[in-house]
Amino acid sequence: MKPKTSIEKGKRFEKLIAKEIMAEGLGLARREDGSGSGKKKGDIAASLPFLIEAKNVPSAKIQKTLDWIDQAKHQAEIGNYNSQKWALVFQDPRSTEASPDIYAVIDFWEFLKLMKTASAPRIKGPDRDFKYWLNKLKVALKQVDKRV
Repeated sequence: MKPKTSIEKGKRFEKLIAKEIMAEGLGLARREDGSGSGKKKGDIAASLPFLIEAKNVPSAKIQKTLDWIDQAKHQAEIGNYNSQKWALVFQDPRSTEASPDIYAVIDFWEFLKLMKTASAPRIKGPDRDFKYWLNKLKVALKQVDKRV
């Protein structure tokens, strides 16, 4: 059983993630009570097309991953890229080369920006041909209106 402070630390982190999702305008999000213990899976219930599992663990457990993230950030910075535009991509060593499971890790704030961009309506630019035909229709309707 986890100590109470560890559980509270996890809950605070989950609430922060949910708050930031809503702050970005990506719909409602909330911490999922009892996540994983029943039908509801994932730590955050949100209107995003992803299941979100939040981990707030001691750095000793993820130190190598953090080192790789630092390397990716540093390489992005010196490579004349935005230091926030990095991705750590790795293959799950448990998977086979023939059918690899490959994962990408990115900055959480960049993830939210991607979600916001993906959810934005895609408005087609003005269509000149359509405008022409609408104007012709408008003129024709005015002529019909005069005759009625």
